[in-house]
Amino acid sequence: MNESNDDLRAVIVHVIVTVGFALGLAAVGAASSTPLSTVLFVASPIVALLGALAMLWRTYRVWRRAGRWQLWQGGSWFLLAFFVVMLFGSAPALVN
Repeated sequence: MNESNDDLRAVIVHVIVTVGFALGLAAVGAASSTPLSTVLFVASPIVALLGALAMLWRTYRVWRRAGRWQLWQGGSWFLLAFFVVMLFGSAPALVN
């Protein structure tokens, strides 16, 4: 029981840190000058994608040791959906 609580806590922390960092980059990009703004708007979906890929790797590792991999897969799907939202949200900045 304690191990599953630790896994759930780790999944929640991973998602919160990844989403917070990606949104933070987007917020700083919105308040920055044009060249820096473009770089930060490109970096924010990349951060979300890297967080999702790291979580998918962790899913595989937990699955190999017969743990509760479903928690990690659920977090991965959330971060992949968040990546798509961030990607399409940053598209107007890339077109200009």
